[in-house]
Amino acid sequence: MRFVKKQNTDPQQLPKRRVISCLVGLILLWFSAPAAAQPDSLRTLQLAPVVVISTRIETKETRIPMAMTVLDGSRIKTGQQQLSLFESLGAVPGLFAQNPDNYAQDLRISVRGFGARAAFGIRGIRLVVDGIPESTPDGQADIDNIDPSMMARMEVVRGPSSSLYGNAAGGVINLQTDNAADLPMLEFKAASGSFGYRNLSLKVASKKNKWQYVLGGSFNQSDGYRAHSQMQNTIINAKVRYDFDSLTKISVLINYGNSPTANDPGGLTAPQSTESRQQAHPNNLRFNAGEAVQQGRVGVVFEKKVRNHLFFARGFATQRAFTNLLAFQAAGAGSIDRLFGGLSLQYQFSYPKNERFEYQLRAGMDAENQNDTRRRFDNLLGERGKLTFDQLEQFKNVAFYLTQRLSLGRWGLLAGLRYDNIKLNATDNFIADGNQSGRRAYQTINPTLGITRQIGQQSSLYANAGTSFETPTMSELSNNPSGLGGFNAELNPQRAVNFEVGAKLFLHNKLRIDVALFNIDVSDELVPFQLSGQTGRVFFRNAGQSKRQGIELGVSAFLARGLTFHGSYTYSDFKYKIYQTTTSDFAGNALPGIPRQTTYGELRYFAQNGFYGIAQVRHASDFFANDANTVTANGYQVVNLRAGWAINKKHRTHVEPFLGVNNLFGAQYFQNVQTNAAANRFFEPAVGRYWFGGIKIMINQR
Repeated sequence: MRFVKKQNTDPQQLPKRRVISCLVGLILLWFSAPAAAQPDSLRTLQLAPVVVISTRIETKETRIPMAMTVLDGSRIKTGQQQLSLFESLGAVPGLFAQNPDNYAQDLRISVRGFGARAAFGIRGIRLVVDGIPESTPDGQADIDNIDPSMMARMEVVRGPSSSLYGNAAGGVINLQTDNAADLPMLEFKAASGSFGYRNLSLKVASKKNKWQYVLGGSFNQSDGYRAHSQMQNTIINAKVRYDFDSLTKISVLINYGNSPTANDPGGLTAPQSTESRQQAHPNNLRFNAGEAVQQGRVGVVFEKKVRNHLFFARGFATQRAFTNLLAFQAAGAGSIDRLFGGLSLQYQFSYPKNERFEYQLRAGMDAENQNDTRRRFDNLLGERGKLTFDQLEQFKNVAFYLTQRLSLGRWGLLAGLRYDNIKLNATDNFIADGNQSGRRAYQTINPTLGITRQIGQQSSLYANAGTSFETPTMSELSNNPSGLGGFNAELNPQRAVNFEVGAKLFLHNKLRIDVALFNIDVSDELVPFQLSGQTGRVFFRNAGQSKRQGIELGVSAFLARGLTFHGSYTYSDFKYKIYQTTTSDFAGNALPGIPRQTTYGELRYFAQNGFYGIAQVRHASDFFANDANTVTANGYQVVNLRAGWAINKKHRTHVEPFLGVNNLFGAQYFQNVQTNAAANRFFEPAVGRYWFGGIKIMINQR
């Protein structure tokens, strides 16, 4: 990870000549091109209920008594940079995402407050890709090996879902990648933009007889908006499927990600961010803070249907090599060599559908094992010094679950129950300071119960109650404030009970309204904090109790031919009920890191001649940066615009130039706020106005 000095580029605009040239070129292409036959996903939108799989039972979403949001591939990919999932997650009510630009710390996602504590990566939310867990058994997920250009669909379940997915399931993000039958034979994309952004991606797909495959690769790099924020990554995916017959299939899924450079500019104090928003903190430069990571995964999924029965088996293995440098000397360099894998066996029985009665049962077993070899060294100004910590950490989980769904006329019932048997073990291999090896064991049962009532042909009302259980991750347990090895003996799992009512309304296929009201009581809330002299290393403690209440609203509507609107609004009232440290009492204070109100609006226009234009507005209110509620991050409104033309040439070739500008009005806000940061280094400034553009070429199959 080498620091490359970045030129003093104006953050507010791309050179005018480049912008004008792009616009003129796109206009000439528009007028010279024949009318294009747009894909249905771009030309039309059917606002009708869809079938979802996130509850592990394929069911129409109005029959599921849970708050859910579904985004198709067009919402994820059209005209986007495709750098991360952040670009499309703003459309999900109840979800708040931060840190899209610091690739050393990864995207932070919270759903109803679950995940807001994350110092890096994703916590408290289960991430699944094509049925393969991206989240480790201990509840940690990183998305540096997820390629948005490969995503065909995203389902987000909002609220505790441990009866379905076990540990750390305060919400679920279920991603499904492209299938060969829905793709052109070849797809190539090249893009560039402000601050040294470059993207190249290639996708090849084929379906012949019983075989089908999708191969994809992407390369991304950026100099970053701030000094010392360069990144580079390469992601490769392969999806191969063989259909024995119409009822039996097997899929092999391969993923590889390599990010050799992800520099960390670090958090700034308020005066520093006012002085220069683009600067890196001096200590981050001095110690060359950043990370490098490689990860590879192989998964196999088998499905067989026999009349009303479905048999499902899944196995996977993931290997991850991670190194990082933090902005201090003592134990400021680290590495993690991780191997985790799992096996899942599932059985489903479905009673044939009719208008009055339907029954589905899904029973299964999940077994997962995670082994982390964690080492820490002194950071000698960007070079590894002496070894100070060496520990093997193991997390094993065996779970059994049962989910049942019953429909009687207009009424529906969903009941789930899951048992998890969790064992953690730390083997201290650095015994110069004594042997701090230790063990933890947890057994937990998580139920859920929900009811739906159909109203009209497509709409429904629902209510549910459920629980979640969340162990600290092994990174959180091993970050011991005492400085010793083993696990932090004072850190306990977090538990939550969720009650929710809502409505899913579909009106004449032209208007969709989703409303959810929830109350969540959390005990032993996991809360981050930092210590002076170790800024960048995050420790954790338990707050006694907290209460989360909120309202989530989502709206999608046809406004005119080719013109649609998507919007969301979230109100979050999250407070500590019991939380006292040795020095302070925070009872009654708001949970930091989560704005009370967020709003999102998106207009999408797709013309018959192939032109499209998309406008987005994101709003977040002020929110606190610390438990004491004495430091506030300012609210903001950000406007993003994208436009492009889909042009068909000679019946098989599809050419799509596109151009976009994010943060059009140059709003000054913080893309990440470090909760309870030491030395008042709370703030990571967001990018100002920046441009990007590119071209996508597709060659369709004959």
